[in-house]
Amino acid sequence: MTAPTFDDQLEELGFRLQGSSRRGGRQWVLPFNRYLTFVLHDYDDTVVLTWSCSLGDYVEERGWQLSVTDLSTAELYPQHDVRVPLDATAVRGEITRVLGQLRIDLADPSL
Repeated sequence: MTAPTFDDQLEELGFRLQGSSRRGGRQWVLPFNRYLTFVLHDYDDTVVLTWSCSLGDYVEERGWQLSVTDLSTAELYPQHDVRVPLDATAVRGEITRVLGQLRIDLADPSL
């Protein structure tokens, strides 16, 4: 039996090949849930991972408001993309790190 390829491992994580990246390489997408999407740009020797959260949809569904008129434009995303090795374990680790950072308890008085 042959070892799984990087592509196989990405598919096991839930990523689906979306096409080509604007900067070359391939683009993979992981719709994590209704609001959060991870996007991976696969280059020859490295991976660039980013994410976006449909914050406007999330807020609106809960009956909250933001100080923007058009909630469909309210997106949360990182200031900087993260570059990781061409390794599924590194990708999984970065996803886990991001998910940990996104767990915000707004009722926490220590904020």
